[in-house]
Amino acid sequence: MIEVKTKYNLETHREFLRFLFFRGKYYRYKQQAFSILGALLIVLWVVFYFLLDCGPSALLLLAVGIVVILWATLVPFILSRQNAREASKLSQNGLDVIFDDDRVSVMSDGEGPDKASLLRYKDIYHAYEAKNDFYIFITREHAFIVSKKDFIPGDAAGLRGLLRAKLGKEFVICK
Repeated sequence: MIEVKTKYNLETHREFLRFLFFRGKYYRYKQQAFSILGALLIVLWVVFYFLLDCGPSALLLLAVGIVVILWATLVPFILSRQNAREASKLSQNGLDVIFDDDRVSVMSDGEGPDKASLLRYKDIYHAYEAKNDFYIFITREHAFIVSKKDFIPGDAAGLRGLLRAKLGKEFVICK
């Protein structure tokens, strides 16, 4: 049995949102698309400016390319900061998670109908190990965060081994 009592704070939410931005498939495709578009605009600028002698329109194309590249690069950081502030206001609760051999018990400090739940390992969608936390996804959109520094009995290596054995390829280590 491995037990973890995690208390959420602003930094926990920020790290989770950064993880979602940089590990999520949709973000990577958007990021690649905007980077490719920006590079294409710069190449077109070089063609228009140097080869076709289109001065003002080439400068406009360059300006648009620079704006697109900056926007695609900075927006995830701005959104993660705003979302983390909102999430920390909503979730000041802690989470008590117990990993047994056949199930996972999740209990929230908050109130409501989903205060406690039992999960079988086969019901877990994905699990990821990041630098400071484990992210256990129940669905594509819903996850809970297990901090590596909050183990009561057990440790991160024990949980890593258990998740690797129970989830197989659904458990990914992201360092």
